[in-house]
Amino acid sequence: MQLHRPQTLDKFRAADARLLVVSFARLEELKEWVPYFRSTILDRYYRRHDLSLPDTVFSRTRFVADPELSAYHAYGLGRHSVLEAYGPRIVWQYLKWIVEGKPIRMTRQDTLQRGGDFVVGRDGRLTLSQVGRDQSGRPRISEILDALA
Repeated sequence: MQLHRPQTLDKFRAADARLLVVSFARLEELKEWVPYFRSTILDRYYRRHDLSLPDTVFSRTRFVADPELSAYHAYGLGRHSVLEAYGPRIVWQYLKWIVEGKPIRMTRQDTLQRGGDFVVGRDGRLTLSQVGRDQSGRPRISEILDALA
């Protein structure tokens, strides 16, 4: 979500950066999830801030299905334990979403699969690598932008 906010999209555009989202979901499921994410998560954020969701919100984003986990293995990502994946911070976040009335979509995917965030330069050098200790572990936008510079 944070990577598709207006200010961040402007900074990505200025840096001529692209976002690649690699999902371990099958292509059919990813094709269902992208419109759900756009209409439920992004649209809600933009409306709450009195903004119109631009048609170009995904113009610098590509979504790739990797159900064989090739990219996950190449970057050394494994699986969380149940406590790592659903520890107190995550449970607290889900409770807040329930109270706020945010939709929580159940998935058939392996929710223990460890995610990561990486910035790869045009020269192929890895300039940022962050593997979260739980599902909420993401780098700050400033860290991503620094890695793009």
